[in-house]
Amino acid sequence: MSETYIGRQAIYDRNLGVHGYELLYRAGATSQVADHTDGDQATARMIANAFLEQGAGNLVGDGVCFVNLTKSFLTGKLPLPLPVDRVVIEVLEDVIPTPEIIEGVRRLRDQGVRVAMDDYIHRSENHELLELCDYVKIDLRVQDREATIELLKLLKPYGLKLLAEKVETMEEMRFCQEAGFDYFQGFFLTKPEVIKGKGVPANRIALLRMLSRLLDPNVEVEELEEMIEQDVSLAYRLLRYANSSVYAPSQPITAIGQTLMMLGLKAVQKIVSLIVLVELDDRPGDLLGQSLVRAKMCEVLAARAGFDDTTQHYTAGLLSTLDALTSTPMPTVLNYLPLANDLEGALLGVEGDLGDALACVRSFGEGDWSKSVYHGLDSMALTECYAEGVEYSRQVWDAMPKEVPKKKAS
Repeated sequence: MSETYIGRQAIYDRNLGVHGYELLYRAGATSQVADHTDGDQATARMIANAFLEQGAGNLVGDGVCFVNLTKSFLTGKLPLPLPVDRVVIEVLEDVIPTPEIIEGVRRLRDQGVRVAMDDYIHRSENHELLELCDYVKIDLRVQDREATIELLKLLKPYGLKLLAEKVETMEEMRFCQEAGFDYFQGFFLTKPEVIKGKGVPANRIALLRMLSRLLDPNVEVEELEEMIEQDVSLAYRLLRYANSSVYAPSQPITAIGQTLMMLGLKAVQKIVSLIVLVELDDRPGDLLGQSLVRAKMCEVLAARAGFDDTTQHYTAGLLSTLDALTSTPMPTVLNYLPLANDLEGALLGVEGDLGDALACVRSFGEGDWSKSVYHGLDSMALTECYAEGVEYSRQVWDAMPKEVPKKKAS
């Protein structure tokens, strides 16, 4: 499991509540500065670590992320995969506001991204860029107090939020509050800290992306067939399982297309999803058995509650141990596994019918009867649903082919 690192320093409002965090590139756990030789590469690594590997919610909670961007990202020469509602991009002090930069910032602003100018030094050519900004960050170490006051007067007509950087003493904090700053950042309040996370290895990312496509309710039969046929191990295991006692076909199934025709799209999606989960786990068995119990129990609960289509309920249960299977926090795993909002919400513990079903199943499995509640079903019904899940897990796991055909020596 690869490790990822992000520097993080809090930004406070006038009531000393955390408004957000500036996210900083860090090469390792002991790095105190952004030690790099390529700004574009460092920015790309920081963005990947923060928003793909560790997840913005884990880093900043409900706050916003302040992110420094190089010219290549501002002008759109490099892609910017950021959650626009959570981000404030910082235009660095050495970026010249050329027409290309202005157009790039305007394009980002139109997408909903907020903009800040970092370590601001007043120049007449900054006028157009200031009109696109939401924040201006002013470094207290760059000019004296009188110059800082004059700078705030020059910026006042723009109606910007003013953020004081490098606030290092109580006296400086008082000065900034009296001068009219809205936000504060510096060693007096908190020093940058390095947040370590675990990334998902590349081979598992590919499996998660395959799983995402498999579970897409809009996937076409032809696409699914082609996807399975391109993976020899996957195709072999599917055929072995389709011919097992679980399905007991009247005649041998020898082709993927035949499997889809005889078992149906949803059944094949279930089988192949389980096979992919087996590949994700280094120690298959208990966790996957638990996944199957949860999947079936969620499905049966939904059926008893009157749902005609219980596919999403089954999927919620099946994927509920993904974090344990991959040894990665669930929000990070879901960055690589785009799912429907209600399904993703259920896996993250958000309320809603899928979330309620999964919470009930988890609580029942943990013996917390007081929280085992779903659509008014009584304890006997819940016990019966759980028993169905246990039996289903046993049957499926016993029939699941574990071995993979060995390649012949060429």
